[in-house]
Amino acid sequence: MRFLGVGETCDLGALYMRLQSEGHEVRVAVSEPEARGTLAGLVPKTEDWRSELDWIRAAPDLGIILFESVSEGFGSLQDALRRDGFHVIGGSAYGDRLENDRAYAQAVLAELGLPKGHIWEFNGATDALAFIANYPARYVLKFSGPNHAPSETYVGQLADGRDVAAMLQARPSDSGGRFILMEFIDGIEMGVGAYFDGERFLTPACLDWEHKRFFAGNLGELTGEMGTVVTYDGTGRFFGLTLAKMESRLRDNGYVGYINLNTIVNERGIWP
Repeated sequence: MRFLGVGETCDLGALYMRLQSEGHEVRVAVSEPEARGTLAGLVPKTEDWRSELDWIRAAPDLGIILFESVSEGFGSLQDALRRDGFHVIGGSAYGDRLENDRAYAQAVLAELGLPKGHIWEFNGATDALAFIANYPARYVLKFSGPNHAPSETYVGQLADGRDVAAMLQARPSDSGGRFILMEFIDGIEMGVGAYFDGERFLTPACLDWEHKRFFAGNLGELTGEMGTVVTYDGTGRFFGLTLAKMESRLRDNGYVGYINLNTIVNERGIWP
């Protein structure tokens, strides 16, 4: 088979090496200049992945394009490539919206029966500050859009929300962008993920527990993810209560690839 990898930092390096070791042909495009040396001399690189489309098309039943990340415009691009007859694994424009528009994703999950009422969306700090003043509580601040680092998420510590308000006031006035305030929900953070082949989920699903703090004992700065414990055993019930509900939505919107739903679980329920 032929595989064309498209990404920014060659995140699927181990996969590319494995594919080559099994006799497949692989070419990889890396857009981030500082990552161009990753796997240099080990996997064939291409400066322009679009120039390789004829190479993929030459084996129409065996050529696959792999998109590594949820980047601005990648989802729509993948949809267009699929319309042109290419086999594409990665996501879709719909998947990009689920990832980048937090309020929209929460609304979709609420329509499918998951808990709601713990999220409020704002377009600017003024309205959010007024909301916190009127409804003091412990909140989590998360920004929408593809260009926000995990470090910009802030988990409030104070019961009246003053620290979240201070974070909003400290942002540059021209930073703009939509964001949400989420009720702080104490519980166990766990994710559930599975590959969607365009028609259905491939099971068993994967349950994961991320370690996000820099140090052991849940201490230190939030890193995004320091490591993860996963299991594929006994995952059916949790999957059925959560991610499996997305099957028809993903099918109707042309999604093909892996998808993960992160949750907080406590005695009150499963909170997306």
